[in-house]
Amino acid sequence: MADQARPLGVTIIGILWFIAGILTVIGGAVGGAALAIIGLGAIGAAVGVIFVVIGLVFLFLGIGCFKGWPWVWPVGVIFTIIGVIINLLSILSNTASAVIGIIIDIIILWYLFQPQVKAWFKQA
Repeated sequence: MADQARPLGVTIIGILWFIAGILTVIGGAVGGAALAIIGLGAIGAAVGVIFVVIGLVFLFLGIGCFKGWPWVWPVGVIFTIIGVIINLLSILSNTASAVIGIIIDIIILWYLFQPQVKAWFKQA
């Protein structure tokens, strides 16, 4: 990657995904344990494991933004589209944060499709 500078927006998205990963891993571990303690046992543990795995993906997405790993671009696009869908589904119960989430995800999607960003991740 010495021949190309990392776009600033990729750095920002990488930091955001890394922070999201840390928070999701912690939330999954604590939340899963709490659900297991209050009597949901295996279901609580499964929910916790799912969130920990999602958090680890976000951590690797964040790191991959700094390294320019090619797989980060398609996985990031998929996770961002999933974020839009989740925010659309939650818009009735949580309007303000859902709308903000949709706007942020759309901006990220738009940015990921910019030529310099695709070039950073070695996407044609």
